[in-house]
Amino acid sequence: MSKIVIALGGNALLESGDERTYESQVRRAVSAFRNLMSVISREDVIITHGNGPQVGDLILRNQESKDLPPSMPMHALGAMSQGLIGEIIQEAYDRVRLETGIGKESLVIITRTLVNGDDEAFNVPTKPVGRVYEEEEMESLKRKHPWKFVKTEKGWRRVVPSPKPLDILEKGAIQSALTAGYLPICVGGGGVPVIRKDDGFEGRDAVIDKDSASYVLAHMMEAEELIILTDVECAYINFGTEKQEALGKIGSEKLEKLYEDGQFSKGSMGPKIMAAINFVKHGGKVARIGKLQNVETILSGKSGTIVVP
Repeated sequence: MSKIVIALGGNALLESGDERTYESQVRRAVSAFRNLMSVISREDVIITHGNGPQVGDLILRNQESKDLPPSMPMHALGAMSQGLIGEIIQEAYDRVRLETGIGKESLVIITRTLVNGDDEAFNVPTKPVGRVYEEEEMESLKRKHPWKFVKTEKGWRRVVPSPKPLDILEKGAIQSALTAGYLPICVGGGGVPVIRKDDGFEGRDAVIDKDSASYVLAHMMEAEELIILTDVECAYINFGTEKQEALGKIGSEKLEKLYEDGQFSKGSMGPKIMAAINFVKHGGKVARIGKLQNVETILSGKSGTIVVP
């Protein structure tokens, strides 16, 4: 058996135009697992996932209920989203595994990701979260909270840091679950950001890139493969131009040169490319990027971007 970390993109639960209801997310997850069940049944698989829409909704609810019980910090909302998405994924997975007669059960692990409290990202927050504010409301919030804001076309939005993930604190529990025969579901939304303190760990309001955290987990778990599933067939160079070209099998050094040349958007494909490069540069056998629906042909090397050392 191969040990494989599969990072599910947001489209596994929500696609553009979907109602953001619990039921619609379960339906998307059922469809995702019908594509994934073959590999889950034959390999040691760990599932990681994004949480952007879900934690965004929790932030909005937090803001709208400000006159009710005290609001929770963003890192706590990240933990809440892991539980919410974990239930959605488990419900969908159980439906499909019972359809197919697969005995492997799933286990949701609320996961914390260690970051450096001195990471430069904390000095230059860039990730917009929450709703749009008018200037007067923004100024009022700045007096109450140590928040930073950025001006957009529609108004002001809060921005938070996106620090580099260093360690997955629950890696031992994840390995134990895998060894016991479970399908671990973990590192949701990149994990809950925490820093090390003299007396333990403390949460920080930040957003950790899910693919970067999935790479850190895959490396620490000594996985053979990292599979990043998204809503496009593969990575492209010269994307959106007449010279657009799909990338198939490619060495990590060549891909890194393309990354340094600015071929991949920092807000979408860039983090996936960097996670794939880092994984194979630090001992991974192969990283794959492609469309969720094509997972079997991605595994066989017939589709997707295949990154090798």
